[in-house]
Amino acid sequence: MENEILLAVVQAATEFLPISSSGHLALISNLVSEPNLFLITILHFASLLAVLIFTRKEIFELLSFKKETKNLWIYLIVATIPAALFGFFFKPIIESFFSSFLFIGIAFLFTGAIIFLTKISVRKGELNWKSSLIIGLFQVLALFPGVSRSGITISSALFFGVSKDKAVKFSFLLFVPLVIGAAISEIGNAYFSSNLVIAFLICFFLSWIFLHALYYFVRKGMFWIFSIYCFVVGLISLAVYFT
Repeated sequence: MENEILLAVVQAATEFLPISSSGHLALISNLVSEPNLFLITILHFASLLAVLIFTRKEIFELLSFKKETKNLWIYLIVATIPAALFGFFFKPIIESFFSSFLFIGIAFLFTGAIIFLTKISVRKGELNWKSSLIIGLFQVLALFPGVSRSGITISSALFFGVSKDKAVKFSFLLFVPLVIGAAISEIGNAYFSSNLVIAFLICFFLSWIFLHALYYFVRKGMFWIFSIYCFVVGLISLAVYFT
């Protein structure tokens, strides 16, 4: 029970803050037990519920299929395809990295570098199909533990000059199809327990809190500060590997 609660708290705290939930879950799972990918998927689903509530206005607009939402549909599809295809065809390769402290450490350092660069980004632009494709290609990297999905997608959007508000909302919307796809891929490993339900509920409520925290930091221009944390975790992971 303690392990499930610990992983639920870690998932909620790290999914939206750009410090890689998969990386933290992989590190902790390897320290306390073998990685439970179905539990990790369920916790991501709890975070997804928080996202659906937070972006309900944008989702209702998308589902209305109004003319003005046509471009957003295109951008979301274009940005989702790369990670969806890569995750489908290379799932075993991705899973193999969840047990590597060396890879996870390097991935955290990479995430930190990308996030830090948003501090000096001054480019002006808008969300379009080209920038959406690049964001989608960056999101492929977030399939690996240690690379933050929110960090990599928000950073790449900011690099293209997308407004802070749109960058965060677009990142959240991209989270939806990826989690649904991951859940489908883990159906064969499904199980049910009271611990799973409790972990899901804890993760949902905490995800809601941290989701708002990320939104605040991005709007205040403090997004880059999370790079420091990523650098520290990356170095600690490498230290564990080499000792």
